[in-house]
Amino acid sequence: MTGPRVLIHQITDLHVPDEGSTQPFGDVKANVERQLRYIDSARPDLLVISGDLTMIDRSEEACNWIKSRLPDVPCIVIPGNHDDPAMIARIFGQWPTRADYDDCSLIFADSSPDTLPDDQFELFRVDAAGQRCVLFIHHPPHLIGGGFMTLNQPLRNYAEVAHALSESAISHVFCGHYHNAAHVQCGGFDLFLTPSPAFQIALDEPAFTAESFKPAVRTIEISATKVKSELIEV
Repeated sequence: MTGPRVLIHQITDLHVPDEGSTQPFGDVKANVERQLRYIDSARPDLLVISGDLTMIDRSEEACNWIKSRLPDVPCIVIPGNHDDPAMIARIFGQWPTRADYDDCSLIFADSSPDTLPDDQFELFRVDAAGQRCVLFIHHPPHLIGGGFMTLNQPLRNYAEVAHALSESAISHVFCGHYHNAAHVQCGGFDLFLTPSPAFQIALDEPAFTAESFKPAVRTIEISATKVKSELIEV
C-alpha cells in the first residue's frame, strides 16, 4: 500500500441474530447494515471486524448473512469468544497475524479462548524498524471501569498481555468485547475500545446494565507521524 496514510475502519461485537430468532436488543441487523453502508461509501483501505459476529454462538447462518453484505473493500475478520475460529476462517478467510504497509504494521491476535495463548505473545515481538505498530484483538488487554464486564468477563491473562505490550513496539491497541467506547492510556500503549451495534453495557455498573446508544464505526488513520481515531455515528 503506497500513499501518505492508511485508513482503517473497525466494527466489532455485531451479534447478528439468526432469521426468526428473538431479538431482545432491537433490530441489530438494521444497525449492522447502517455500519456497512457507511463503510461502503467511505471506501477505507481496510475493514477489520474484531470478533463476536453472531447473537447465537457460532452461527453459520449469521456469519453468511454478514459476508453477503460486506462492502467491496479489503476485510480481515478475527474471532471473539462467541466465535468458532475455524468457522470464521472458512467463511471469511484465514486472518493474517500481520499486515505490513509503508508506514505501519498491523498485528492481529486471537483471544477467542478468553485468554491469549502463549504462541500469540510471539506476535508482539515485532521489529518496528521505525514504523507504527498497531494491534487488533477482541478482548481489551487491560481492565476498563469496574463494571459487569470487568467483574465477569475480562481477558483472563490481561495483566501478562498488558505487560508484554508495554515492552513491545506496539503503540495502539483496538479491541471490543466490552460493548462500550473508551480510550485508555495504559503505560506504554493507547487502548481504544470500540462499541457494539447490538447493545451497549455500562462500564461502571456491577450488574448488567444496558445503555442507550447509536451504532458507530471506528475510523483509524495511520501515517508516519501519528495514529488518529474517532467514532462516527451512523
